Amino acid sequence: MKKILLGIAVVVLLGIVGGAWWLYSSLDSMVASAIRKYGPEITGVSVKLSSVKIVPADGTASLRGLVVGNPKDFRAEHALSLGEISMKLDIGSLTKDVILIKEISIIKPDVTYEYTSGGSNLDAIQRNVNNYIAEKTGGKGESKDKGSGKKFIIENLYVKDGKANVSAEILKGKAMLVALPDLHLRDIGKKSNGATAGEATKEVLGAITQSATKATNSLNLGGAGESVKKGAESVGEKVKGMFK
Repeated sequence: MKKILLGIAVVVLLGIVGGAWWLYSSLDSMVASAIRKYGPEITGVSVKLSSVKIVPADGTASLRGLVVGNPKDFRAEHALSLGEISMKLDIGSLTKDVILIKEISIIKPDVTYEYTSGGSNLDAIQRNVNNYIAEKTGGKGESKDKGSGKKFIIENLYVKDGKANVSAEILKGKAMLVALPDLHLRDIGKKSNGATAGEATKEVLGAITQSATKATNSLNLGGAGESVKKGAESVGEKVKGMFK
């Protein structure tokens, strides 16, 4: 009887270990599939991703080649090219409803800030995210689909050494390179015991958009665009003169 019980225990243990191995070995593809599926739904634009690598042993993960496309009516190929994103995870939380991400670092993101008379491409993506969240929450800030999908808490998020390629109708295809201020966001989703993917995207994208907007304010593209619309050619010449 003892041998039988021992045999059963070994089989159960092997089953648990095997299940855990399958889960961790499949994490890379599971996360990549989720990003490729839900990214376009949340942002309203194409989202491409080259690869995901998760190392359960030390709780690290990296995303490579994450590219967020541009909304229609904008000329640039993409709005955001994030290159490589590194993360430190609480591996124990991956099987729970709320995943704890201790740190995310986005180094040298490449942002395309494209401005037209109707606003910027980043503003357009932000509106898409807001509309997605409103649809999912019924406008009440609380998800209608309780129990579906993971939530996230991000303790620290860093965006460093970013740059923005700024273009506008008034510049007639020319662009200016602007350095973005470094960002450090803390405790995303903590107060609400977890943020949905849409809510986390809104906060991160909103911070990047705000950073890019502040960095380009000195160019006065909005004011210049309005002046051109009203026929103030001198303002247009002044802006274009910066690129000679």
